[in-house]
Amino acid sequence: MKPKTNLFNIFPWFNSGYHQVATIFMLHRVYPLKKKNLSPNENLKISPMSLENFILELQTKGYEFISLDRLYEILQNGEKVKKKIVFTLDDGYRDNFIHAYPLFKKYKVPFTIYITTAFPDRKAVLWWYTLEELLLENDQIDLSNGLTFKCSTKNEKEFAFRKIREQILSRSDIEILENLKQLFKNYEIDWQKKHETLMLDWEQIKKLSQDELCTIGGHTLNHLSLRKLSIEDIIKEVLDANNLLYKYTGKKIKHFAYPFGCQTTTGKREYDIIKELGLKTAVTTRNGNIYLQHKEHMESLPRVYLGEDFNLKKLKKVKKKKFVLL
Repeated sequence: MKPKTNLFNIFPWFNSGYHQVATIFMLHRVYPLKKKNLSPNENLKISPMSLENFILELQTKGYEFISLDRLYEILQNGEKVKKKIVFTLDDGYRDNFIHAYPLFKKYKVPFTIYITTAFPDRKAVLWWYTLEELLLENDQIDLSNGLTFKCSTKNEKEFAFRKIREQILSRSDIEILENLKQLFKNYEIDWQKKHETLMLDWEQIKKLSQDELCTIGGHTLNHLSLRKLSIEDIIKEVLDANNLLYKYTGKKIKHFAYPFGCQTTTGKREYDIIKELGLKTAVTTRNGNIYLQHKEHMESLPRVYLGEDFNLKKLKKVKKKKFVLL
């Protein structure tokens, strides 16, 4: 017996009406790469030079850069356009203002930054960068749970980073700071010191919001996995963050990005909750392009990750992939 078709599967890209209109690119950091640093964190970056070259390459090939509001308009109106590009950046890193913004301004490229408000509020813990620093400075790490990691070579440091990251992510998101202090009690660590050098402050966010090229989007209060939260807590995470962003920018938040945004952290329950909040768009980290049929799924739009080694050849491969609904 042939299985029933489920709307929340990956559907083939048939020729019968599946019209691709755009690609939403996902970035985090725009900053020069450093060879000595560890790849899990360096993979969050694209260098300013690579981003500029990619923008120029897209321009040469006839792509048009549009905002999320324009994409929303295209999907709602069913416009059969193509070769549209949307740039989005997650979390709210300071280099978005220092390196990315001047490039987007230079080439008149609209862009969206999704802000997790705990970062400019200086309440979050950027443990992944503090952990990297600890590993780079030591040849051995002894955790309080008895695990020991030798890390005298870069390969050993990267292995240790991934294994320790598993330990951290397996613990409560809510009590992250206390869990970190307990796990690393053999070391004197300032878990808050990375904020000033790595994350946007409210004044920079306000300045960005005043430029018509920039859209400020919501990314929750604390960047927690929504699947672990109750419905009430999800709504609070989203709306309280959006209200805070409105307080500082004077602009209503209409676009949202799920923290983590993958299939293990967000699903139909989370999409339904966000849909009920009345936002124009919500983006995931699932890999895929945007089709006209996404008009019915504005709460779960796919994106394409833009890293240092991405180019138009890779974009063409994404284009040949299946139409992603969930």
